[in-house]
Amino acid sequence: MTTEEKKMDIIGKIISTEDETLIDMVNNLLNASDQDSNLRKPGWGKGMVGRISDDFNDFIPPGFPQ
Repeated sequence: MTTEEKKMDIIGKIISTEDETLIDMVNNLLNASDQDSNLRKPGWGKGMVGRISDDFNDFIPPGFPQ
């Protein structure tokens, strides 16, 4: 997929969405300056992980305290 095809795909998705929050998020992302976009901010990852396995904490890699 070329860059132009990707742009058109994204534009189509934006046009078809009715979610105002999502539209605001995209707008904020596009309006952010390059300087601000490289900084980590609290809460950016919130909601990105939908589920964590029940055995997530069962494995401790070698070299880490028990």
